[in-house]
Amino acid sequence: MSRDPAALAADEEPGVQAEVRRAALRQLVAGGPLAESVHIVLVTVVAAVVWNSQPVGLTLGWVGAVAAAAGLRSWWRLRATKRSLSAEEALRGVRLTVAGVGLAWGFGAAAAIPALGLDEAALILVVLAGLVAGATGTLVGDRRSFLYLLLTVLSPLPIGILLQGHSRQHVMAIVLIAMFAWGMDRVHRRAHRTFAERVRAAALLERSTQELARQHAYLDALIASTPVAIAVLDDQRVVRSVNPAFEALFGYSAAEVVGAGIDGLIVPEALRSESSELETRVRRGEVVRVELERMRKDGRRIQVRLSAAAVKAAADGALVALYEDISDRKAAEAAMREARDLAERVARARSAFLANMSHEIRTPMNAVLGFVELVLDTELAPEQRRALELVRTSSEALLTILNDILDYSKIEAEHLELEAIPFDLPKVVHATATLLAVRAREKHLELTVDVLPDVPQMVRGDPTRVRQVLMNLIGNAIKFTDQGEVDVSASVVRRDGGGATVQFRVRDTGIGISPEQLGTIFQEFTQADASMTRRYGGTGLGLAISRRLVALMGGELAVTSEVGHGSEFSFALTLPLEAAQATARATVSLGGRRLLVVDDNETNRRIVRDMLGAEGMAVHEAHRADAGLEALRRAARAGAPYDLAILDAQMPDQDGFELATAVRADRALAATRLLILTSAGQRGDGERCRQLGIQAYLTKPIARADLVEAVGTVLAGTVSAPGEADLVTRHSIAESRHALRILLAEDNPVNQQVATAMLLKRGHQVDVVSNGREAVDAVARERYDVVLMDIQMPEMDGFEATAKIRALPQGRTLPIIALTAHALSGERERCLERGMSGYLAKPFKAHDLFAVVEGRGTRPADTTAAPSPAIDLAAFRRTMEEAGAAEAVDGILETFVATMPQRLDALAAAARDAEAEPLQRAAHAFKSAAGTIGAGRLAALLEDMERAARDGDVAGACDKLEHVRGEAQATLDYLRTATKGG
Repeated sequence: MSRDPAALAADEEPGVQAEVRRAALRQLVAGGPLAESVHIVLVTVVAAVVWNSQPVGLTLGWVGAVAAAAGLRSWWRLRATKRSLSAEEALRGVRLTVAGVGLAWGFGAAAAIPALGLDEAALILVVLAGLVAGATGTLVGDRRSFLYLLLTVLSPLPIGILLQGHSRQHVMAIVLIAMFAWGMDRVHRRAHRTFAERVRAAALLERSTQELARQHAYLDALIASTPVAIAVLDDQRVVRSVNPAFEALFGYSAAEVVGAGIDGLIVPEALRSESSELETRVRRGEVVRVELERMRKDGRRIQVRLSAAAVKAAADGALVALYEDISDRKAAEAAMREARDLAERVARARSAFLANMSHEIRTPMNAVLGFVELVLDTELAPEQRRALELVRTSSEALLTILNDILDYSKIEAEHLELEAIPFDLPKVVHATATLLAVRAREKHLELTVDVLPDVPQMVRGDPTRVRQVLMNLIGNAIKFTDQGEVDVSASVVRRDGGGATVQFRVRDTGIGISPEQLGTIFQEFTQADASMTRRYGGTGLGLAISRRLVALMGGELAVTSEVGHGSEFSFALTLPLEAAQATARATVSLGGRRLLVVDDNETNRRIVRDMLGAEGMAVHEAHRADAGLEALRRAARAGAPYDLAILDAQMPDQDGFELATAVRADRALAATRLLILTSAGQRGDGERCRQLGIQAYLTKPIARADLVEAVGTVLAGTVSAPGEADLVTRHSIAESRHALRILLAEDNPVNQQVATAMLLKRGHQVDVVSNGREAVDAVARERYDVVLMDIQMPEMDGFEATAKIRALPQGRTLPIIALTAHALSGERERCLERGMSGYLAKPFKAHDLFAVVEGRGTRPADTTAAPSPAIDLAAFRRTMEEAGAAEAVDGILETFVATMPQRLDALAAAARDAEAEPLQRAAHAFKSAAGTIGAGRLAALLEDMERAARDGDVAGACDKLEHVRGEAQATLDYLRTATKGG
């Protein structure tokens, strides 16, 4: 554990300063006896020289004063050594005694000089100079003591010299005294600095030595206490030191190890070449970590983990080796390997047994089934056919039992592995139900499937096991239901990031399960009632397997039931989302089309209504064939015939084919397109549809995408004469629709919501940015199929953004559609000249938007909607309904109302500044939002204001502000009234 030298010096500075003061005090005290003796000797010599030249009393007084000061200094020094004085107190005493001695010398000399000759005065000055020069060494530890002596000795002398005379020699003497005082001060300052630095260096060295020793002791204790064996080797692989853990691990004492070669101590002879290779790697600078075998003193081999590295700071090539005993771990691993091997052998034997049993049973069963099918295709007597049908059904039941037992065995042995592949989830649900539709029809049950529109199409998981669970649940529902319906549904309960949690439900109107039996139905070889096995058959494994499979997929199978009213089984699976694959789109917009659904089952009618209503169709219903025929005739008489009629093939009294025959027999209904939905197709149905002029024939349950595509295809075609119909079936529909990734660059929140709602409902993915700069960044960062670019935006307009996108490698061929509220002649050409691929005027209709985005249909007209009296709210709702986004209308209107004050404030601010460009931008943005929701008069006023600002007529534009305010308030009042405050 080392410390930073700078931090260490900072922490030690107060202690170092104290050490310097103590050293100075020791130096001052140590030089005291010699200085005191010198003072006595010198004052005696001086007295002898001047004894005859001045009054004896003055001489004796001078000698007495110096002797008394020196004696006082000696007394204080002896007293200070006996008492524990602080450094400050001791220094204060030294300074006072030094000042006393200096005063005695200085004032004595100043009093003696006037009575002496120049030669005698010069001799006294030389003595005093010697005293001061000597003090630079004896008082080197304290600057203040020296200064006290310098001042007290030399400052009185000029007075005595001037009293002797005022000649040039006297003046020169005073100057020389001053120069001498200055020089001695400089000498002492340097000497004191040298003394302090020397003491400081010695103190720091001592403290560094102590810190180094402490660190060495800490490291030694750390190495000694570590539980890992450590050995330090020199360049000859001789052990220099070891810790106690090394002694405990290998059984040697430190005395036995130090100085001996490591190979001879712990390395088995067969492994010494490997040990040398490891050392070579370490010497090259590599840190080696290996698991190997080493030998104890008693000869026992142990497994250790060796970690070795070179000691880079060592000049003698030392390296350190750490040995960790892993014998217990190796023993545990060996035991685990043995247990795993045993389990694998058992599992292999079990799997082999199951495979052999499967093969031995399936081989003859397949032969039986194959030959039964062949025989059934021949001419048979009724009794023979019944017998063979019994053989076939019994064989199929036996194979089902065999499959259940094999699956259960795999689950029990934990050998069942789940796949993780992309699959079409709605298609799996519908295909599974379709397989069981015939069984439901045989029992006269209605099998319905409701996959909500928000269920993701492509997910990742195990479609086989999802299908198996659904097959079991739907099969059980059909088995235990004698009348009514079986409803299969899928819906999204949560969507987060790259996954969605889908809830599956299978509901029936069957016999139900009592509360007492609900706790046992998921147990192996168990059914709700022992009598059920006799009545309904089965092994009782189906639900047990389904529950295990659902658990393996991360869900939980649950059931609610009421005796006599049916049951509902449900489970939820969280499935990762896959990128949507290309899916077919309807060839025409369905918005505004009129549809009649004729079906005796209310659930079926509701499913069709929800599926096609979401596409903007006006769906009407009839629960019987005769009611449906009357509805068709009534609509034709009213001049609003239905575009399409969807007929259920199986209805009481009169089925769908009979209803289709009646429709085709009525000339007034000849233009009506027909689509048949059937629960179980029969041989010859397709030809029958062609003969009746039916355009489409689909089996239930039908996937929403398939139904939408079929309806769009039928509506795009022409009404065919009987026998010439090009029949649309499930197999003639494209399996997937093309979902586009679209970038919408639009600064207006209302327009953002309108376009986003339309496109999302259409199945596209939409990213929204608010200005051209963000659009350029988004294209550079992500890959898009289409860009919808508003022309007028802050920071960077649509034209500049288009130019920058075209400069990007991925933007050269990217379709960029201009969105603009300008419907002026030549606007489209201007957009195309600036590098855009297409043009769409705002406000736009849903089918116009879809046409330009999906690259089909005619180019939308460059016209704007005619203004309505205040706001044509009905037209706006129809537009959103065509896009299938009617639910977004209220939110868009709320956004328009909430942002209106800010838009008016922006207009007012631009008008106050009297600047044309901000005024034009504010009017354009407000106009675009108003036109989108159908506020025609307000949009027209804003168009006038925008045009005036664009032409430079700022005053004319400002004059229209009050008219805009009034119309905006009228629009706001109308919205509040029409939506009751919403």
